[in-house]
Amino acid sequence: MDNNSVKLGTLYGIGVGPGDEELLTLKAVNVMKKCDVVVAPSAKEGGSSIALETAKNFISEDKEVIVKHFPMGGAEQEEKIYKAFKTIEEKLKDGKDVAFLTIGDPFVYSTYIYLLKYIKEQGYSTETVPGITSFCASASLAGENIVIGDERVLIMPATQVDEIKDEKFVVIMKLYKLEEKVLNTLEEKGFRYVYVKRAYREGQQVIRDREEILKNRDYMSLILAQRD
Repeated sequence: MDNNSVKLGTLYGIGVGPGDEELLTLKAVNVMKKCDVVVAPSAKEGGSSIALETAKNFISEDKEVIVKHFPMGGAEQEEKIYKAFKTIEEKLKDGKDVAFLTIGDPFVYSTYIYLLKYIKEQGYSTETVPGITSFCASASLAGENIVIGDERVLIMPATQVDEIKDEKFVVIMKLYKLEEKVLNTLEEKGFRYVYVKRAYREGQQVIRDREEILKNRDYMSLILAQRD
């Protein structure tokens, strides 16, 4: 691509935090204000976007807003991400700056990472604005530390919970439908744990009782665990 023949736009990946608009950074708000186009992901075709709902009060009416479906895994994920890339590319070619919103932080289990691959391969300018991660927000809400001293912390998806070895501090994400297996493993390995659901969003809960956790399963949840 000849980037010298025409002014191209820049893609800004913006982390909007866990879902409370008051937890957006000033940087995130200021970058959104200067972008011409705002793109936000939705988990369901034709569904709403948590990231857009979080940031909507900072997006002026003159902005073009596009919601794109990003499946959570599965065979169609790559196809949908590529289609989103092509939509964004059209705007960048027109010289428009694009803000791509993502819940939490753009570089933690985010579809933005896959999208960014296509953008960089084509030589477009990019900038990423960090956001408060779900596990940092959950720790604050629960009043629990994530890690202390010279210890390590293991951040992992629930599918890999069997890989825990000698770590004392663990964050388990992508928990939905695997709660019972995770709790069994943590209890066998001597962990204390807290389950945090929808941190800083409507319906938030902090639960430490096993049976209550299993009754209150939610896609937007994680576990913070530690042992002596």
